[in-house]
Amino acid sequence: MATELHDTLARLQRKSAVLIEKYQALLAECQSAQSELDSTRRRVHELETRVEQLEMDNNYLRMAHTVAPSPESVAQSRALLSRLVRDIDRCISQLNS
Repeated sequence: MATELHDTLARLQRKSAVLIEKYQALLAECQSAQSELDSTRRRVHELETRVEQLEMDNNYLRMAHTVAPSPESVAQSRALLSRLVRDIDRCISQLNS
């Protein structure tokens, strides 16, 4: 009877040792998965922030393109400014004379 108890106790100790090893392996795997999950969440957050920034830049560029004058109107504005500067220069030279 004592040997049976001793054998049963030995089997229980072996099984508990195996269970402890499996638990530790699963715990390490769980910690690794949690670390990877945290890293992935941070990366997703960074990418979401980047997407928002790029969407805002895209909207600004679209607005700027819509509001920006055409090349013809830019040339006309430059010509007008050049004429005005020449007129002002002529008036200044007349005042100095």
